This record gives sequence, C-alpha cells and structure tokens, in this order.
Amino acid sequence: MRLSPVEITALRAALTGVDWKHVWLFGSRVDDSRRGGDIDILLHTERPAFAVAHEVSSRYAAAVEGRLDVLVLDPQAMTDEQKRFVATLTLEPLDDLIRT
Repeated sequence: MRLSPVEITALRAALTGVDWKHVWLFGSRVDDSRRGGDIDILLHTERPAFAVAHEVSSRYAAAVEGRLDVLVLDPQAMTDEQKRFVATLTLEPLDDLIRT
C-alpha cells in the first residue's frame, strides 16, 4: 500500500466526524510496484453518498495537494450491480490505520 504519513494524516482529518463503518483503499495505490496515481477509497456509510463524498474529498483537498476519489456505498442497500463492481476491486482495509 502506497500512502505517505502526510496522506494518512490528511485522510484521518477528512474522515473525522463522518459516520463511516469501513474504509478501504483501492486502485493503483494498492500496488506497491506502481508509481503515482490519485488515492481511491471506498467508504461504507448509511449517510447520503454525494454529501459524504463531497465532504471528505473537500477536506482532503484542503489538507494536502493531491486528488482523492471517494466511492460511497451503503452496505445495507447495495444493488447487485454495485456488489458485482466492488467484487472486481482489490481492496486494502484502512479501518485500523485511520481510527488510530
């Protein structure tokens, strides 16, 4: 997993106060052999997806230079299509890293 200490701190700040159940890293940052790339996270929450994605990405952008893509899903209300999409992702859990 390729996240710098500064990026981890910014993620913690961006997720503070957001009622999330789980957060995962996915995309190119999961692969240590790759370089660069934006940060892609998947959040499980019951809050409205657009509001949460906007709030988290805005807070992150205010803390550091770099792009954060936020995919927000309610685990209790996922469609079959969403479940199939998530099943294609390589997910790296961030819960413990963010909550500490």
